[in-house]
Order: sequence, then C-alpha cells, then structure tokens
Amino acid sequence: MPHPPAVVFFDTNVYVIGAADVDSPEARILRWAGFGQHKSTLPEIVVSGDLFEQISRVAKRLHHKDWGSEILGHIWRDLRLRYVLLDEDEISGTESSGLVPREDVSVYLTARTGQAECFVSSNNELIRSLTQITKEFECLTPEEFMEQYLT
Repeated sequence: MPHPPAVVFFDTNVYVIGAADVDSPEARILRWAGFGQHKSTLPEIVVSGDLFEQISRVAKRLHHKDWGSEILGHIWRDLRLRYVLLDEDEISGTESSGLVPREDVSVYLTARTGQAECFVSSNNELIRSLTQITKEFECLTPEEFMEQYLT
C-alpha cells in the first residue's frame, strides 16, 4: 500500500458527511487525519476562509446553526492545518475561464494554493473536471482514498 499523501484537501461534503455519519468513509478519513481525536497526525489539511463559510452554510441547512461551528471547532482543534488566503482576482479569472464549475472555484483554488497532493470529494462531477482538465493533484472519492491509502 502506498504512503498516504502528506498534504490533503477535503471538500465540504467530506466534513459534513463525515460529521453526520460516523460509519461513512468520510468519517474514517477524517479520523485518520485527527478529527475528533484531539491530536494531529501526519497529514497537513489545506483549508481557507471560503471553505469554512461553505461548511457553516451547508451544516446550518442540514441540522442547526451551531452544528457548523462544532465541525469548525474540530477542524481547528484536531487537525494539522495549512490555512491559505485566496486572491479575489484569481477567483474571478478562474470563474471566467470555465475550467472548473463556478460553484467549485474557491474549493479548487484552496487546494491549488495550498499545494495539496490529493483532493478528496464526494462530488464526482468536480473530480472528473479536475482530473481531466487541471491534473494538478490526485483527485479521489472518499471510497477511493480509503481503498488506496487506508485499508
């Protein structure tokens, strides 16, 4: 089995599904990274303010307003983070290019700016797009990540 990547980006859906379903592949991946463990492990996890806003917004819609804060608290407390700032001009330019679906530009740029080695998402359309067009990092679903690195 190959060594897991040292720098990983988790899409919003990995955090939300992982926090909601403790038996899901997303939850297992988050635990591997230290989520809920109160200790950070090997990987550095790439995050940004835009990602945090998405997590909060989605979590509030699915449960309640405090659930997103709970997820963010675990991220800050438990994971080894690589926090990146996104450039507004780069966001606009990437949106205009049409290379990445408009709603996913900030997550893509977060991973790219943070020099992620692997991008993990349940969004198959986004993964297909990133794999075929940008080829900047390995793009895997949670199930593929588990199979390749954690089993």
